[in-house]
Amino acid sequence: MKVTNININILKEILQRIPEKDLQLKKKFPKYEKWLEGEDYPTYNQLVELSEIFNIPFGYFFLEKLPERKYPIPHYRTNQNGDFNPSSELLDTILFAQKIQEWAKDILLEWGQEKLPFCGKYKDNYNIELVIEELKRIFEIKNNWASRKSTWTEALNYLIEKAEEKGIIVLRNGVVGNNTHRKLIVDEFRGFVLYDEIAPVIFINNKDAISAKIFTIIHEIVHILIGQSASFDLGNFQSANNEIEQFCDKCTAEFLVPAEEIKNIYTQKTNLEELAKHFKVSQIVILRRLLDTSLITKQEFIEKLKDLYEKEKRIPQGSGGDFYHTIFHRLSKRFLYILNNAVKNNTIQFRDALRITNLSAKSYDNLFNRTI
Repeated sequence: MKVTNININILKEILQRIPEKDLQLKKKFPKYEKWLEGEDYPTYNQLVELSEIFNIPFGYFFLEKLPERKYPIPHYRTNQNGDFNPSSELLDTILFAQKIQEWAKDILLEWGQEKLPFCGKYKDNYNIELVIEELKRIFEIKNNWASRKSTWTEALNYLIEKAEEKGIIVLRNGVVGNNTHRKLIVDEFRGFVLYDEIAPVIFINNKDAISAKIFTIIHEIVHILIGQSASFDLGNFQSANNEIEQFCDKCTAEFLVPAEEIKNIYTQKTNLEELAKHFKVSQIVILRRLLDTSLITKQEFIEKLKDLYEKEKRIPQGSGGDFYHTIFHRLSKRFLYILNNAVKNNTIQFRDALRITNLSAKSYDNLFNRTI
């Protein structure tokens, strides 16, 4: 039976927000263009499919006007000029991460999970030294840890592995979901964190340079330690004009490039590339730390910064690898572990797991036949 009392203007308004869906709809629904003209109407089942494609509640099609999409978390920008107008890609990515968080939290609470001990531990105590010691406990590392990792990739993978072991869900993606036509923009955001005491979620923009991702994950975990959700662009790895961001950046910089260590090493190595390789960070971060520790002047910093930023943007990003490897990044090994165990012990239905992961039954089985 066709549904004739829907508001066609709602459908048009959604398409204005996400025009990239137009071609998909034309292929899937032969009478789609007639719906827009009010010459025909979708069936109930077709409306259900539309709500899933647009990722909106079914009831939206009967409203007079679409609800305003409010940005759900604070966004900190290095450049504060003008209002922040988030892209639909960023909004949809946050919405997806929130759904991952909700599922994970519900499952973990069903299993009796208690609050993670480090979540919000320093919300009333912005002490850099204490936060850095907490970071060392989370990552199970000592001083000079980065120099013992042969590559940036090895260092990043180690940090993510340890974060997930401690209960943090880490998502990495460079597109919205699996849609390669909807790319995420590094200049808009490098990452975000959704704070929760049971299932904190970190998202890293996979379009970013590998050294920048290392800075981002530490920065995001500091947010978890002080109990704050946020997204950020970290332009040129400079702090936004905000007390919280400045604290998080100071902790991150000191954790990755300790002042005393760089002062000692700088007497032997003055090459930015060598220093960046030693600490497994961006050369921009090294440059900033040299300024912070008075090893270079403000003028030297300004002269070198622009060239380094342009060089950073040109660093090629690796491909996502094979399909299943990519899924582990996009959905988090920790979340997939939670999800699969929830299916096995009947906490959730198998069909729910397929819907959450957007995988076929065969792909899902293949995924979990691998080691995660």
